[in-house]
Amino acid sequence: MTNLELFTALGSISSENLSGAEDLQNKPCVCPKHKIQMKRAVLIAAVIALTLLLVGCAVVYVLSLDEIKLGDRLVTYDIYDENPNSNDPFAVVGQETYTQQVLTLAGLDGTHASQAAREWYAFCESYDPDGTIQKATWGKERELSEEYYGYGLYSQEMKEKLDEILTKYDLKLRGKQVEFQTNKLLFRALGMENVLNLDSEAQMNVSHAAYYENGNLDLYFNISIPSPNGTDFEKTNGYLYYRPKDCFIPDTAVLTEAQWEEWNYTTASGDKVLIIRSEDTASAWIFCDMPNHTASLRLDVIRKMYEEMKNGVPVAKFDIMTKEQLEQVADAIDFSLEPKLVDGWETMSDDAVPAGQEINGYRIEPVSAFTDGYGYQIVLRITAPEGVVLTDPEDHTAQVEPGNGPYGICKEDGDGKLNTCYYILSDYTRKYDYPEDGSLPYPEGYVIPVYWEDLYYSYYNFDKIESVETLLTEGTWKFDIPLTNADTREIELLTQPITAKACIGWKIDGTDVFEDLQIASIKLRSLGIDLTSEDENADFFCFTGQFSYIVMKDGSSVEFTWHALDQPIDLDQVAYVQLADKTIVPMPGVDEKTIQVISEALYTEPEGDQIPVYEDGVELISEPVLLKNLAGYATDATGDMGPLYAYFTLSSFILHPEGAVAQDLRALEAPDTEIQVMMKDGRTILLANSGCGRTADGVAFSTFKAESTIDLSKVDHVILPDGTILTVPEA
Repeated sequence: MTNLELFTALGSISSENLSGAEDLQNKPCVCPKHKIQMKRAVLIAAVIALTLLLVGCAVVYVLSLDEIKLGDRLVTYDIYDENPNSNDPFAVVGQETYTQQVLTLAGLDGTHASQAAREWYAFCESYDPDGTIQKATWGKERELSEEYYGYGLYSQEMKEKLDEILTKYDLKLRGKQVEFQTNKLLFRALGMENVLNLDSEAQMNVSHAAYYENGNLDLYFNISIPSPNGTDFEKTNGYLYYRPKDCFIPDTAVLTEAQWEEWNYTTASGDKVLIIRSEDTASAWIFCDMPNHTASLRLDVIRKMYEEMKNGVPVAKFDIMTKEQLEQVADAIDFSLEPKLVDGWETMSDDAVPAGQEINGYRIEPVSAFTDGYGYQIVLRITAPEGVVLTDPEDHTAQVEPGNGPYGICKEDGDGKLNTCYYILSDYTRKYDYPEDGSLPYPEGYVIPVYWEDLYYSYYNFDKIESVETLLTEGTWKFDIPLTNADTREIELLTQPITAKACIGWKIDGTDVFEDLQIASIKLRSLGIDLTSEDENADFFCFTGQFSYIVMKDGSSVEFTWHALDQPIDLDQVAYVQLADKTIVPMPGVDEKTIQVISEALYTEPEGDQIPVYEDGVELISEPVLLKNLAGYATDATGDMGPLYAYFTLSSFILHPEGAVAQDLRALEAPDTEIQVMMKDGRTILLANSGCGRTADGVAFSTFKAESTIDLSKVDHVILPDGTILTVPEA
């Protein structure tokens, strides 16, 4: 680059400097020799400084969506009829086309990784456009070696094209996944604790980590960043992908059609990143392009989800992280990491201890291990030092659990001590997972390995709407538990098929749909029930307001709602099984008279809550009304969040001077539900939820208290949470 070209490139240099630059380039120097050398030195220094400035400007410039964009993709969605009163509420009434932006995680243009990603994307966009080839492969086993897994290959043509790209750009596959017992062990093998900068005040908990032979690292984690007050933390979840550029990187980020804001940011550690976010989709990405790798971070940035009324219609709203908070996250992450396994990682010890051995005063040991052949229940006892609370009798959300290890349920062990508890491990095999050779999935003597890493105490904070975890101790327990206590009997209860009522689905308002179906077999085991019917998806065990029971000869009963039981039962002491529709199925050898005596003594209709009656109230509903309710949020194929609505039936709404009583399925039971009573003089009286209940036959109801006494003769109408208007009938 000449001096003139350099100055011209800056663009904002004055005309005098441009003229001087021309002189330097075009005129011979007539200065003394030492002055010439000085001017040359100054010029060289200026050129170097300005060149570096240009390089810096270039980096900032190229960090943009356009530089990592592979293309736009048109996606067509079906539009459904959302009118719940129509005969077919899920009928397709049209289609709508959206544009998605597809970005590469392979980094900026110019590298082999980026060029390969673009060529692969173009190939995939044109290959098998109607999905015919892919459909032909459904249900067939893969014929590819393991290192090709994760690339979405489903034909030999795709593999050949991938191999061609690998050769053309001299790239490697990501390799096989290197398996580790826990995430903590993986990070130890990488010589790190997590991916935070060492001086960061943020906190990170990695839920899932996957490392591949050639340096690819995938993480799913939650991160807490300090708030401005220095005492609280903002929490969010993220997916982080480290990708070495000597590997083929087909990964993409797909942005839904929305308003996306982008800006460049230099982190506290000097890494230059591109941050993009969208308030419409409540999502964000942070991209960093390093010389040898890329790091891409996707964040769930919803701080709070709520509902607002707009023209009488509920609309989902997001309170999302600010730009400054996203920059805080970027400051916390070490984007410069190049994950590599340390020497000797294969023989690295986890310092695990066996069952019963203490770590910092904490002990985990087996109490019992039972199997019925198809499922098991293992009871572990956890003991903490004196003064440590493991369970809270007044808080059912409080429990202990491993940082990494077996999923179970914490229960009090009945010894009256707060520093001991049970931890129950269980599993039950579903019918479609039965061994094809007819053997038992969990025969007597089958060994269950337990790997327990760290011990945490957790509870749910309802004020902050979040789970709070406290580390009790670090350390690892590793031991095997043989299933030595067994009862593998299987007792058939039917000698011929019977018919019972089952739930086969749900209406759009959430109510159950029933059908009388034939049951061919009911096999009772110590830990479960195997029921065979003409509709394998039908639910005979649990539907609205009804459960199933195993009734014992002594009159006690065990409630169950699916095929697995919470605890082992003594098959010799079972009298009968009662399904959700109250069909009674006797155990073989138990006579009808015995069953009648037990059932009459046991089953008197339970007293349910009573719906309040107000003689001075007025009914506002003559026919059931379907209401729309914000039921939650769902994640689409791109990972963006969207609202999920549900309908429910309101069968009665009685307004009285002190408030109202509504009969509903569930939604009006929410404590934050607010109803407006609009008076003829323009005033508004608010009704706040004051309680809810359910009658003996399963009818749910909610009560509401008015902020001031209501003169029913002066009420114009009532506005429900979804904007539905109920008018007061004329006297």
